[in-house]
Amino acid sequence: MKAPVKLFQRKHPRLPLEIYREGHVFFLTLCTHERYRWFERHPELTRQAVATLQAIGQERGAVINAWSFLPDHVHLLVQDDDLLQFVRVFKGRLTPVARRFETDRRLWQVSFYEHALREEDSLRRVAGYIWENPVRAGLVEDPLVYGWSGSAAWSDWKAVYGANP
Repeated sequence: MKAPVKLFQRKHPRLPLEIYREGHVFFLTLCTHERYRWFERHPELTRQAVATLQAIGQERGAVINAWSFLPDHVHLLVQDDDLLQFVRVFKGRLTPVARRFETDRRLWQVSFYEHALREEDSLRRVAGYIWENPVRAGLVEDPLVYGWSGSAAWSDWKAVYGANP
């Protein structure tokens, strides 16, 4: 008898779990389910996503160095004592908000992509990469005018971006 075929397999973290609890800075990408353009179709959802992100950062004492919400994904540069819990809380709080806009769609893709910054990685360089994402996506010509990028760590993130080498 053949073993059943697994159609869905949850992605397991690529790093040992303790790495996510050591306070490293991570570059994250969280994608919407089936790359549905939630954040383009529902600007109010995006506004609430930014507010939720900032609130969670304050509650947890997380450092949110940079974010950029694109139509079907979000990039974050985050330092938290338990990154997996940070992502769970963020996704969990935003999911019921999304249901107010569309009840028949899932908001998030399962899991997320991460890159732990190493000492040779420049925090400001990676933040600049995140803020430039809307330009690479063809949404704007100047990252400084994109309304869904920002930082909770740098109150004047646009000056930080302008000072990037």
